[in-house]
Amino acid sequence: MPEHKPALSPPNHPHQRIYAGLVAGGAAFLLFRTLYMLLVEGALYQLMGWANALLIAEAILDLACLLASIRWWMANDRSRSRLPLQLGAAVTMLHAIRVLAYVMGRTGPWVNWDVRPEYSASYRFDWFWVWFAATLSALSLLAVIVIWRIVRDERSSAEKDRSSKGCRFPE
Repeated sequence: MPEHKPALSPPNHPHQRIYAGLVAGGAAFLLFRTLYMLLVEGALYQLMGWANALLIAEAILDLACLLASIRWWMANDRSRSRLPLQLGAAVTMLHAIRVLAYVMGRTGPWVNWDVRPEYSASYRFDWFWVWFAATLSALSLLAVIVIWRIVRDERSSAEKDRSSKGCRFPE
């Protein structure tokens, strides 16, 4: 009797699509919010050139992270996770820098330092969004640190396993 083989081979890891979907969702949210700021809220006209450069760089990294995580989701293979995780960490750090500039531009002696002078008198914001952006940015940085430590610990344990299975020196 012939051996029965399943129609589809099991995935590399059962949770790869969940992880890839979470990274894609985060990148899509940041991309949407960044493009909304640039195109709808008029950030291109109101913000200083360096703030716009940060927004545009973040949008490019968001798009790259989104595309890489979709590729990871489609492949359902852990070997495809490296690029989306690196891009996700980079965009999270860039976003944190941009949010820090945004928060500093709303408080203290730096009020409206990121807004062009001709718009500083009319520039309006809602404190809810300032706190929302700062809180989510801090949580995102914490998630990057946790994921980095998990990956680092997995790598070191895998290296220990490989070295223990290698050739043994005579005792």
